[in-house]
Amino acid sequence: MKTRDRIIHAAIELFNQRGEQNVTTNHIAAHLGMSPGNLYYHFRNKEDIIQAIFELYAQELETLFALKDEQPVEAIGSLQASLAYLERVLYVIWRYRFAYDNLTDILARSESLSYWYRQIQEPVYGLMQRHIAGLRVNGILKVEDDADLDHLLHLMKQVLIFWVAYQRTLHPGTVLTRSTVFEVIPRVLFLFRPFITAEHQAELAGIDAYFRAKQAELDGGTAPSLAAASVELATFD
Repeated sequence: MKTRDRIIHAAIELFNQRGEQNVTTNHIAAHLGMSPGNLYYHFRNKEDIIQAIFELYAQELETLFALKDEQPVEAIGSLQASLAYLERVLYVIWRYRFAYDNLTDILARSESLSYWYRQIQEPVYGLMQRHIAGLRVNGILKVEDDADLDHLLHLMKQVLIFWVAYQRTLHPGTVLTRSTVFEVIPRVLFLFRPFITAEHQAELAGIDAYFRAKQAELDGGTAPSLAAASVELATFD
């Protein structure tokens, strides 16, 4: 692995362990057994490292959600696709949990990063719009008003993006676990449950049970890899 990539991955590891605000470039250099000068050869400061991490984050979003492959809404409008997308979201939240924990502060320090973050979120939101439209076209989701559907999507987005920060606020000083991240899924499914047609309620309940079982299985284990996440997503294509 190239030195630049080693720095990026070490920063992610330390940010996740200690909190981004508690880690300096000296901490990262010491963790890698290199001099600060060697680190500064690749990155001018910590903000440059954070920018590089967000670039990696954007690449993984594109890979996980196949953002350049716009399938017909009918093809992605199933609850099995919902399950696959939610698994990808959990992977991303866990891998970059430091960012979700401190997102507002990180973005407030850099206007360019804040703008860029909003730009990379737009394709993801567009995919979710197409997915939900597919659920409606396929008779799985019943929401008559487009404005109501948009409100529902924005609520889901808010819950997912700020779940980690919300948990940190409720339980300051505690170590975030995968189990805590998985707890967001029943909240998301709860938002959609009233709008799922009767014929598909049992399938939705099965998805809820799947994530609860997965939560119990993974808690205390190792985080899923990007490769594993991509393979699972392909299962639902």
